Amino acid sequence: MNWRKASTILLVFVLCLFSFRTILAKDNPACDNRYLTLINPVRGRNLWLDNSIKPLVDQYEIITDYNYSATWLLQYDALTDQEIVGLLKDRLSEKQEIGLFLEISPDLTQSARILYPPMTPWYKPQAVFLSGYSQSERRKLVDTVFVKYKEVFGSYPVSVGVWWVDSYSLEYMKNKYGIRTVLIVADQKTTDNYGVWGQWWGVPYYPSLANVLIPASDDNSKLDVVALQWAQRDISKANGEGTNFSNYSLQANDYTERGLDTAYFEQLAGSYLDCGLPIGQITVGLETGIESVKAFPEYIKQLEALSKINNLHSVTMNEFSRLYREKYPRNPEKIVLKDGVSEWVMTIQGRENKYHSEGNAYQNDLAFNDYFVADKTEFLDRKLPIHRTKNFPASPFLVIPTFVLGFILYSYYHLTGYFGYISLFILATYLTTFLDYTKYGRSVYFGPYLGNITVSQFFLTVVSFVLFIPILKFFVKRIRNIKLLLLILPLTYAVDFIAGVLRYTRLHGEHYLGFAWDPLRFIGLRFSQKSLALINQDFPSIIAGALLRFDFNIIWDDTLIALVAYPLAHLVLGVVIYFILNKSPKIVRYLSLTILFILFCLYIYNTLNLNPRFVV
Repeated sequence: MNWRKASTILLVFVLCLFSFRTILAKDNPACDNRYLTLINPVRGRNLWLDNSIKPLVDQYEIITDYNYSATWLLQYDALTDQEIVGLLKDRLSEKQEIGLFLEISPDLTQSARILYPPMTPWYKPQAVFLSGYSQSERRKLVDTVFVKYKEVFGSYPVSVGVWWVDSYSLEYMKNKYGIRTVLIVADQKTTDNYGVWGQWWGVPYYPSLANVLIPASDDNSKLDVVALQWAQRDISKANGEGTNFSNYSLQANDYTERGLDTAYFEQLAGSYLDCGLPIGQITVGLETGIESVKAFPEYIKQLEALSKINNLHSVTMNEFSRLYREKYPRNPEKIVLKDGVSEWVMTIQGRENKYHSEGNAYQNDLAFNDYFVADKTEFLDRKLPIHRTKNFPASPFLVIPTFVLGFILYSYYHLTGYFGYISLFILATYLTTFLDYTKYGRSVYFGPYLGNITVSQFFLTVVSFVLFIPILKFFVKRIRNIKLLLLILPLTYAVDFIAGVLRYTRLHGEHYLGFAWDPLRFIGLRFSQKSLALINQDFPSIIAGALLRFDFNIIWDDTLIALVAYPLAHLVLGVVIYFILNKSPKIVRYLSLTILFILFCLYIYNTLNLNPRFVV
């Protein structure tokens, strides 16, 4: 027997073995660990190819014809559509679940009182995903959509989905609203401006607190939310760039574009539903009104094929979450997923596919940058592995001992009576730096970049206290009311609050000068040569975002300005204000100090609630 005949016989044997395994997955009556989760994302109808309610009705009716359970994930715009909500409320049975689809729309940002990226297509990652917004904006967006859901359905949802969700938002939803399961997109290197790569290949898991793509290794690192995957990929064919690879998936619209049919779907589903797996699970669905319009005939064939699999349990996302928790209180130690050509070996330490020469180790405590800061780029790049930054552990609380050292120093020089004033000025000056910290392998900065956070905080505080000793001695000899001056110095940061909310623009020949009550609300004056009016109104995002304002990044981006010129300017401003108020009547002085104190408190409040500026 020559090598060609031998290889042919071997190939036939492998194919027969694979077919036998697939038959077992379909017909083995003892195989009772396989689950189908039908999930249908429903966006606002302004994005549907067919704006009528028919695509939703068609999907619902074919699902109920087969007596399947299903989860309907409603985007905010669908949640506010009375016809969609009315249909689901009227027809939904106990076998159906309604959750949230967390894509961001202009209507949602308007309701949440934040700015939507102007002139940006809806599908761009910096607009459509929570990761495109700051941490405070994410909280507002999540709160707005969850509250709206409760207004409509009477309780908060436990199932959410979106092609990408950052771990900060996911943890926030878990802690505040008690979600139990999340749907994200399966691995795809480059598709639709999104690159997601490195999670367990197509199977459920508990993500780590730091990173939604990394399965948690223990209870301490575990985010107690079961992650499912949309468009589970071909085990051997989807390892490449673009739709030529990622379209080898369970999605009807994907594989039909590759010229494949239901037989391919059955083959791929058989791999994920293999009885050898501790739990077999597949996600099947169509984006209602978009993919469903063209791919609905193939979707019907999918449901028919699935109905022929013995002991395939149709469950909602929440039901699967409960079943998974019963089977696995924590992630399984090892899962092997194979199709006869290649296999993915997945553990809590990493994943490997020798056929693709693919493998990476997991680090449970390592986050993507979007955990901390908004990702404004046009391509979503979330690929493992990522690397840890060389930094030293730091916390805002570590700065407290430096103030203790300052107190000891001032006691030695008999300046204790001035310590409180100077401390307040130093605190106000370097508050953004004192807020810096390290977490999940990242150094997080709110002000200027100063390298080692702990050393920088210690150095700034101690040096500031030392430098103020000769400054105090100078002022004590020349200023009569030294305590008034020292009180005014920290209050000069009231000016920073005013600079932060002051806005100006010119529209249609008229000037607008005033303050931003929130990102959309403008309160101030509208004036021209012929008119003057007091206004209080919302501006559209495109206008509100273009209003002229002071950019504090000018200060934080230049270390010399941030550490020297910035505090020196406030020192000079304090002296100027002192000479003005010291010669003013008492009533004017007290009123001015009261106003400055209120604005100073607002400055401190705003600074304490700043979003991280950047991470390293």
